[in-house]
Amino acid sequence: MIKWLKSLHLWCNRYEWVIFLIILVLVLRIPSFVMPHYYGDEEIYFVMGRAWSSGVPLYQAMFDHKPPLIYLMAGIAPTMWAFKGILALVMVIHTVLFWKLAQLFWMKTRPTLAYLSSIVFVLVTTLPTFEGLTVNAELLMMMPVTAGVLILWNAKQNEWKKFAIAGILGGIGWLFKIPVVTDMAAIGLFFLVFKRSNLIDGIKAIFSWSMFAYVVAFVTPLALTFVYYYLKGTGPDYLATVLTVNLGYVSSWSTNTYTFNPFKSGLVVRGSVLVIFTILLYIARKKLDKSFVFASLWVAFSLFGALLSARPYSHYLQELAAPFSLLIPFVFVAENVLSWIFIAIFIVIGILVQKQINFGGYPTIKVYQTYWKYSIGKLTWSEYLTHFDNATRNYNVAKYLNERLMQEDKIYVWGTDPTIYNLTNRLPTGGKYIVSFHVRDLRKYDYTIENINFNKPKYILILPEITDFDELKSLIDQKYILAKVIEDVEIYIRL
Repeated sequence: MIKWLKSLHLWCNRYEWVIFLIILVLVLRIPSFVMPHYYGDEEIYFVMGRAWSSGVPLYQAMFDHKPPLIYLMAGIAPTMWAFKGILALVMVIHTVLFWKLAQLFWMKTRPTLAYLSSIVFVLVTTLPTFEGLTVNAELLMMMPVTAGVLILWNAKQNEWKKFAIAGILGGIGWLFKIPVVTDMAAIGLFFLVFKRSNLIDGIKAIFSWSMFAYVVAFVTPLALTFVYYYLKGTGPDYLATVLTVNLGYVSSWSTNTYTFNPFKSGLVVRGSVLVIFTILLYIARKKLDKSFVFASLWVAFSLFGALLSARPYSHYLQELAAPFSLLIPFVFVAENVLSWIFIAIFIVIGILVQKQINFGGYPTIKVYQTYWKYSIGKLTWSEYLTHFDNATRNYNVAKYLNERLMQEDKIYVWGTDPTIYNLTNRLPTGGKYIVSFHVRDLRKYDYTIENINFNKPKYILILPEITDFDELKSLIDQKYILAKVIEDVEIYIRL
């Protein structure tokens, strides 16, 4: 027993920093395990997950625009709290992987900076400031990407098997969200082009077996999902969603439609800046630290990925968490003017991006203060709910419905918040579109009203501050009567 305890003590001493990081990740995530249903994206994922677990064909009969892996995770989780638990597990693994990468960057020369880098990573990916406590695809997709970087860090350029493994890992990240392709492009460029001694060798590397293996392995997981859904008979719906809708999604914030327009969305301008930056970095690479070049290239491509749709949602910036955390220490140890020029370029680009996109952070200290008050009994559950958007309203509406719904009864919610579906354990009855902005953006009003007429939901709920739907209003006037109004939510019951 004493021998075993000594071995444990030695092991803990050896890995004390990574143990500290894991504990920090878990402690900072504790509030997420008691948070109510409230966050729109999470609720959509959970509706999709419940639909999948109950046998509903995704994309054909239930719609959201992301690839399937996040919905499968939501379907596996029996509760929202379990869903948050899966995210916590992923982030623990990612933290360990990132610590190993930070060690490769700094441990032999400046160990303090490896500690700094890892702390920055944990804080950025965990604190509520950038939605670190919510389940989002950006956090989930980056873990396998970091694992791929670790595999390639000391790989020789003819070790195509390692490039294939890294490509497959990136492909798994692609099954969470499309923008990960930009991260994988940066990684492939660095390890197969930037590391070559001259331009001719770099061009040859583009056509090498390692690059071929990397690219083919990367697209394989997504390609296999196309095969799977085609064999299930839902291939066209999946193809239309993952490719066509996502392509239009890039421009939808700027155009208010799902029509792809790279000029109006700003993709051409941002892409041109990225190309120019990449060329400058390539030209200067031999005069810069190798790790600095890699971190800079990765940050640039990750930023491009985060800005694909030009939406100001702070969780999009989670795509930059790993490369940003690797780049930050260079601010303290940049050794030449050229390094400072590139750091200055990042600062200028960051200011311009913020001015154009206007990313906003979320309250952080308040989240932990509120949780602490609730955990020690100073706040009741009802009082705790008031600190989350529309939570009190949604829980009260769900309580009203759950007291009246029979097992076979259906509901339809017209609004941007799908939470009530999850709180009542129901699925939408207006077809595959879960929320009103899907119906609005894709112009699916006729399709939705046809499905409502077919499914005949017992209750139709109209949430406040949503887009008008004249056909739905007409249907309600003819076949429904107002049963209850709860905090401006109109609840209609079928006659």
